[in-house]
Amino acid sequence: MARKPAPAKAAAPKAAARATRAAPGAKGTPLLEWIAGGFGLVLVLLTVGVIGQEALFGDPSPPAVTVEARAVHAVKGGWLVEIEAINSGGSPAAQVAVEGELVLPGQAPETAEANFDYVPDHSRRTGGLFFSHDPRGAQLSLRAKGYAKP
Repeated sequence: MARKPAPAKAAAPKAAARATRAAPGAKGTPLLEWIAGGFGLVLVLLTVGVIGQEALFGDPSPPAVTVEARAVHAVKGGWLVEIEAINSGGSPAAQVAVEGELVLPGQAPETAEANFDYVPDHSRRTGGLFFSHDPRGAQLSLRAKGYAKP
């Protein structure tokens, strides 16, 4: 007897596999999906690049915290001096202690303290110091007393 040829269905799985690997814009994957995927890839590469650059070439300098007075307000029971702690250094600082000293002529100096939990590198944080006398008519000195490494 003569042998029957193999059915033509054996080639069908290979053709189906080729169809699932369609080129961009082909019927298998919509063009918008390719664009969104490319945009996501660019964002991931940029993020990795920025983190890598900061790790390799970042500013390793210690914290450099300075304190400046921004405004003075009369409040119930005294005066509020709004302050800003500015870290211009290349490292963050935690538990930053700030002291304000108010010197009035003929009186003992009045001090007030504030603490900032965290001041990142190259950033600013605001707070306030309370005094019982008006700081506008006196000499006010502000300074950062210390910090801890986060």
